Amino acid sequence: MLIPQKEMTVEEFIVFATSPENSDRDFEFINGEVIEMSPGRATYSRIEAIIAALVYIFCEAHGLPYNVSVGDGSYRIGNNTVAPDFAYRSADLIDEYPDPVQPEWAVEIISPNDKATEVSNKRQIYLRAGILYWEIYYPSQRVDVYAPGQPMKSYFVGDVLDGGEVLPGFTLEVSKLFV
Repeated sequence: MLIPQKEMTVEEFIVFATSPENSDRDFEFINGEVIEMSPGRATYSRIEAIIAALVYIFCEAHGLPYNVSVGDGSYRIGNNTVAPDFAYRSADLIDEYPDPVQPEWAVEIISPNDKATEVSNKRQIYLRAGILYWEIYYPSQRVDVYAPGQPMKSYFVGDVLDGGEVLPGFTLEVSKLFV
């Protein structure tokens, strides 16, 4: 849901989003617009949990840092604030809203109700920042991967995803996302 507003800066957005009257609401700030996030679907939440669990197992087995957020973890990327469905980075998470250190890898689970322009706007934020980015399309059981410096590639059930340069050696069968 788009919130009617005057133009504001990212600093003004942070004040707005963290005000007491908004304590029970979640927002993103995309290209100067405040967007209220609606509750997600349980099936999509399961995908977030699967990715987080498998990344945890991988990081533990390889002695790597496990700094992830799911759902409503917010990050400042340039003059935007995004809350990817899943995010990973090697640096520690910071207890600040929004976390000022961008993730190295972000995942968005695209709902049939998501507007194409909003999906595209967020995609461009991640790509401009050089973040490994996955878009997961639940109904079609497809994952579009945007790796920095590479063309987009679509993966389907039967294919295997990987952590690219962010988590070398990490793999995930697409079919495990859609159980």
